[in-house]
Amino acid sequence: MVFNREIVEQYLAIVDDENPIHEYIVPGQLIVEKVFSMMDDQWASYKIKYVQTTDINELIDFEVVENERIIVSNKANEVKLVIIRN
Repeated sequence: MVFNREIVEQYLAIVDDENPIHEYIVPGQLIVEKVFSMMDDQWASYKIKYVQTTDINELIDFEVVENERIIVSNKANEVKLVIIRN
């Protein structure tokens, strides 16, 4: 999945986020929301471990591990964030 500038700007407008860092990086919560929209399962409670920023237009993917963790990483296998089921 890829988040382009237009998608990021739309999201920032909806959540009223004016943090200037998001001119260059994708908000982590946007990534989390997209991951859950692509899954058949929705978790009632989870926490997020932010590991590395995701650049706008960076290609990332996710893997569900034993239905307890979701690892989001780029094509170089650099972990961007981990979603952990509570």
